[in-house]
Amino acid sequence: MSRIAVAALILAATGCATTGSVGGPGGTSTVSGVVSLPKGGLQGNPCDSVRVVVSSDAAPGAALGNGMIKLTQRGDRCQYTVSGLPHETDLKIDLVVGADVKCTNGTAPTATPGEAPLKMQKYQTALRDFQLTCAS
Repeated sequence: MSRIAVAALILAATGCATTGSVGGPGGTSTVSGVVSLPKGGLQGNPCDSVRVVVSSDAAPGAALGNGMIKLTQRGDRCQYTVSGLPHETDLKIDLVVGADVKCTNGTAPTATPGEAPLKMQKYQTALRDFQLTCAS
């Protein structure tokens, strides 16, 4: 009987030590939104060549979270979600446009807004939209 109790205690302690990553580099927060595309269109497939990057002040070049971008049915916007972000940390969010994305006149589109601060609370979902524009 005591062997069963000891085994149950070991399993319970091991299980508690390995659950979740809330205190680690991952987290429980999510940011999502859309990237609006110019009405005149872009050369290439912009949704395959844009990335929303969330990074920390401590490591500005290292992307955090799990990102996903997809083309919506209307075709004039890309929808994105970045989940697993740490909370109570000073973060930055930015839209990175690939070099192969060009306006119909051959110039690179402008992304607005630029890099912006982001601070997430535990289990929070924030909305941040971006827009790509082409000079006429």
